Amino acid sequence: MPNELSDDRDKLIAQMERDLNRPRVGLLPPVAALAFVAALTLAWWMKEDAAYFFSSRTPIELGAEGDYHLDRALSNRYAQVHGIPTARGWYVQDNDGSFVVLGLNDTNLLVKRVTFEDENRRLPDGKRPQPRQNPFFARGRLLSREDAEKYQDVFKEHEAWSGASAKWLLMAEEPPGKDFGAVSMFAFVLLFAAVNAWLFVRGLTVKR
Repeated sequence: MPNELSDDRDKLIAQMERDLNRPRVGLLPPVAALAFVAALTLAWWMKEDAAYFFSSRTPIELGAEGDYHLDRALSNRYAQVHGIPTARGWYVQDNDGSFVVLGLNDTNLLVKRVTFEDENRRLPDGKRPQPRQNPFFARGRLLSREDAEKYQDVFKEHEAWSGASAKWLLMAEEPPGKDFGAVSMFAFVLLFAAVNAWLFVRGLTVKR
């Protein structure tokens, strides 16, 4: 009996040593599951940017003065328009530079474009000058008001000033296939989710 107990003990110790020395890759299943869910959530937030990257390079023609076709508008698609800007614009700043958001007369469309040099100066009262009133052509990423969450304040200010509703925002000079950073990050997040899914399954299998 003592010999049997000793043998069992030796076998158990040997098994424990093998377990301790076995290379371990990854996380505990609960941690891997949490990372997987977080990655999928982030990917969901980024999916519109990735979808636009691969969308059609042929712009939707929204028309020009006196002949607009806003019924053709589709969110998160490439589109183009020509028009006369409203007398007032709203200046915005982000990581890519300085921009102004303008309405187009006789439409429910706003256009975000880069500022010109004369629009970047400050008046004596500290305010920006009135944006240029020249008719202009714009081509870029079209977003519905619901999808343009970052610019909700601009939509509200435009409506309060003009008394007219606005439903669309055209992000000028943002063609599909340009933002490699966004699509690369989206791919990385999906890869991260896949790795954590594998670690979760592997962790459950090893525990068994």
